[in-house]
Amino acid sequence: MVRYSQHEEAHVQVPLLEGSQTSDSPSPSMSEVKLKWLVWCLVGILVLTFETGVAIRTAPLIASYKEILCTKTIQHDKKPPAHCTKDHTVTSELAMILGVSQLLECLPVLLLSGIYGSMADKYGPRPILFLSYLGLVLSSAWVTGPIFTIIGGGPSVPISILMTSAVAIAPSTQKVSIFSFIHGTALIAVILGFGLGSAMMTPMGNYPQLLAGLVLMCLALSLSLLLPISRPMAQLPSTVSEETSAHARANDSISIVYKISIGKQTMSKSFDTLWHMRGVIPLLLTSFLCMLGQNVQILILQYMPERFGIGFAQANAFNILNSTVNLFVLFIALPLVGTLVLRWGSYNAFHKDMILALSSSLLLFLGALVLGIAPDVTLAVIGIIIFGTGIGLSSLLRSIFVELFPPEHAAFAITLISTVKNLGSTFSGPVYSYTFALSLDLGGRFQGLPFFVSAICFVIGGVLLIATKTKLMNRLEI
Repeated sequence: MVRYSQHEEAHVQVPLLEGSQTSDSPSPSMSEVKLKWLVWCLVGILVLTFETGVAIRTAPLIASYKEILCTKTIQHDKKPPAHCTKDHTVTSELAMILGVSQLLECLPVLLLSGIYGSMADKYGPRPILFLSYLGLVLSSAWVTGPIFTIIGGGPSVPISILMTSAVAIAPSTQKVSIFSFIHGTALIAVILGFGLGSAMMTPMGNYPQLLAGLVLMCLALSLSLLLPISRPMAQLPSTVSEETSAHARANDSISIVYKISIGKQTMSKSFDTLWHMRGVIPLLLTSFLCMLGQNVQILILQYMPERFGIGFAQANAFNILNSTVNLFVLFIALPLVGTLVLRWGSYNAFHKDMILALSSSLLLFLGALVLGIAPDVTLAVIGIIIFGTGIGLSSLLRSIFVELFPPEHAAFAITLISTVKNLGSTFSGPVYSYTFALSLDLGGRFQGLPFFVSAICFVIGGVLLIATKTKLMNRLEI
């Protein structure tokens, strides 16, 4: 249910605003320095405000859906209210609703994110960011919410635009730091939003948090209008004659046709390169399976209350713990372990990524398995911690995949693996909603079926990664 996740990070590697990239200046003027800090601060505020608003609404929204379904069941079947909370039919219907919602939220990312990215290149970031936020606000304010994500292209577009806007004015040496800053801010917002949502649910019910989250999202929508506009395309000087302008327009038309032709040739060469590279297709399948496996966490707020008899506010603590572990691993543990592997072992960067990817896959498998068999909350907490430590798998697989391609096909590689990961996210909603509903019918030891499915995804992904490891390394040595 959280709109920003690790898989969306794949989108930010390809600049949306190529025309706004600036060369690194050895001595930037005071106005340039002020502009940088203004943009960076505004981007941080937008991410923190909007993602907190989304997170604060997550648990109360699911609880509200269940209340509505319970009311409907009570009126139809004349059952007491206490029976509704234990009714598997209600829980199964809730899972299906949330699964379809997840599917509808991800479809615009697959179909429209590239279109809105191109529009951001042409018209600048501000109007497209506003449209994206508007679509997400409308999707949160109406029952038919996911339909409105067509406006703006879904949840990955605004975070991509914000990251691109931030790095467009940053020196090349600071770009990784900017990505880390924004990703860390998003995780902090998730922790803050889940914490506030849980704290407010017990004394206030569900609706104050829903309203508070919507207010924060609307605030971010308004603040997005303050984002400085980057000039979308080079303008001809006003002193140029009409004849020269007409000549330039004719050249532009020829240039557009030429660029389209070159683009088709480049795409054809990229796919030809893909099909002739041994081990790349299994790696794409690994990325799909691992993203599908990681997205089992969307069930936490449904699974924990059903399995352990706790409330939504208490179940939300699992999300807070998971995000906290993610923050620690991504910004402390993973860089530290990577440095130690390079320093103490005779490995290059590719070997290091492969070792860490296999380790992360193993941790995710163990975490999902523990969550599936956990008989009590204590063991489930241990499972969440283990599962959260595997958060770096998505970035590591992307790094391995891009390393296999020559530099001229890097953008194609990033786009391709991003699309495959989005497919995994798209299918995760229906897959886990169905398996969760099935687990309720089966009961007993099959109650953790969704997490067993997740664990199987990591097993298959790990086997594929090991099977192609030698081929991939031989490919790099050629």
